[in-house]
Amino acid sequence: MGRFVRRATLLALASTLALLALGTPSPAALAAESVPPAVGPTEIEVPYLDATTIEPAPPWRIAECDGPRAASALVTACDEQRIELAAPAYDPEAGVTVIPVQLTNGAVSMTVSYRVRLAPPDAPGAHPSTAARPVASGSLLRVPISDLGLECTVCAEGGTLEALEVEPAAAGSAWATPTHLVFRASDGYTGPVELGFRYADDFGSWSADSAVPVSVYRAGEAPLVALDVFVPLADDGTATIDLSALVTSIAGDDVILVGCGGALHGLVSCGMQAQYAGPAGAVDQFGFQVAAGGEQASGSVTLVPAGSELPADGLVPIAPLDLDESVHTPFTPPVPVEHDDSAGDGIFSPLVAILDRVGAR
Repeated sequence: MGRFVRRATLLALASTLALLALGTPSPAALAAESVPPAVGPTEIEVPYLDATTIEPAPPWRIAECDGPRAASALVTACDEQRIELAAPAYDPEAGVTVIPVQLTNGAVSMTVSYRVRLAPPDAPGAHPSTAARPVASGSLLRVPISDLGLECTVCAEGGTLEALEVEPAAAGSAWATPTHLVFRASDGYTGPVELGFRYADDFGSWSADSAVPVSVYRAGEAPLVALDVFVPLADDGTATIDLSALVTSIAGDDVILVGCGGALHGLVSCGMQAQYAGPAGAVDQFGFQVAAGGEQASGSVTLVPAGSELPADGLVPIAPLDLDESVHTPFTPPVPVEHDDSAGDGIFSPLVAILDRVGAR
């Protein structure tokens, strides 16, 4: 019996020594939030375009560095205390690389196989305004991509927009185009609606599902019409847009410009003669909101540089340009920044009180 007890004790001791020798990923790797954390001390993730280390716990040290260096180009430095790993680029098909590391404590040696994978970039984010967009029952609402609050780390190719469910389903239907999230309100429906959507980056990583709030009100007899248009962008990245030419009040009431939404990249000087200034060569966009005679309407301006795949000018088509659920967009959302999810309701704030009074929220 004593022999078996001693053998079990030795096995337990060997297991303990192995765990102590493995070390853990550096804090940089553990802080990566874009993918689930690695499981186990031998599972290592290299943060996107960043670095991490393998560091055995004392008294263990790395016996030799030729093996790790030969195993992977991710190894950028190696000594007795640590192995440094870095990824200058991300390859979604890279899979797992096994790096064998010989450890010793001076008396005992062992080889530990570390499984290294590349962590993808953070998935895109979507932070649309919390204010409900007004739209008359039976009519069409086009939400410009610039108003979806998108952020993307890797969207050099433009990204992909997908329309999700409309809640409640009886409120209408929604689809995506290269420039807008589109909603057609059902005839006779009034009340709150949520338009679901999500956005994918160049690697196909989707944002969390998000939703644009909409408030459908009973259509009046004299609607207010605001257009969605393409406008050519000058070579210096500027444009002047006559918003009054994009709005028609059937009843002839004076049109009030409620406000303009922010552009993805440039700056908008909001007025009936709106001024835009931004980076030359980049497709950009902004929305605007108008009111007249108790009616509300929203339109948008998509700014198109020379050589873009979008039309240089004219009306945005009413029908979807692509009937697929997921549609490629030519816009490049800004990279993620610190933001406040409780930020104001943007250009729709002045309409909140009106919607409350008519019972449309």
